[in-house]
Amino acid sequence: AEVPVEGRRYAPETVRRVLAPFLSERRRQRIERVIAGRTFSVWPVLERVHDPGNVNAVLRSAEGLGYGAAALVDLDGEAADLVEQYREGADDAALAGERPIRRRQSQGAHKWMHVEAFESTAGFVREARARGYRIAVTALREDAKPIADLDFSIPTALVFGAERDGASDEMLELADDAVLLPLDGFVQSYNVSVAAALALYHARQDRIARTGRHGDLSDADRDLLLAHYIAR
Repeated sequence: AEVPVEGRRYAPETVRRVLAPFLSERRRQRIERVIAGRTFSVWPVLERVHDPGNVNAVLRSAEGLGYGAAALVDLDGEAADLVEQYREGADDAALAGERPIRRRQSQGAHKWMHVEAFESTAGFVREARARGYRIAVTALREDAKPIADLDFSIPTALVFGAERDGASDEMLELADDAVLLPLDGFVQSYNVSVAAALALYHARQDRIARTGRHGDLSDADRDLLLAHYIAR
């Protein structure tokens, strides 16, 4: 629960007390509005994606839609170079800008999300289940259900697979649900970043329709996230 600042870690209340006076009132209000709309109940996941541009585009959409975390699973090709920047414990380097990540594509979204990297699909699935997430993977297959059939008020890890081949057979086998996005034209699939944007927007709207809100943090979690955002 400690907050990293300049290579050291501090209690959240210390960060708020010491650093908050340096924020303008406008900036403070903006941070509080963002936190009010934040959720960690839906976890966007990218598996085996190889284009770093797609990774950053998905992070940008996810952050903009209020999601607080994302997972990168067994990234391939050039996208694998991003993994070291996103490993747990590497947040300091990322937020300090020591390893900039194509900022024109991500618009700094990685700074405002908790991004974790997993080396294997099995390892990710074990961790997701331990945290209480249902796993739903977008897939073009006969047994996939329309995404509209899913209840996103239930904690859900929403998985998007590789650009050409989609999610791995292992992910499809281990997932609780395979879901299908609306596809009414002649094209057979969406680009992964487009698919993620569509699915994450749908999940947001579904949560609002079912519960009246998207953001769902407790007061304690809001205070902790406020300290992180003030530091950043």
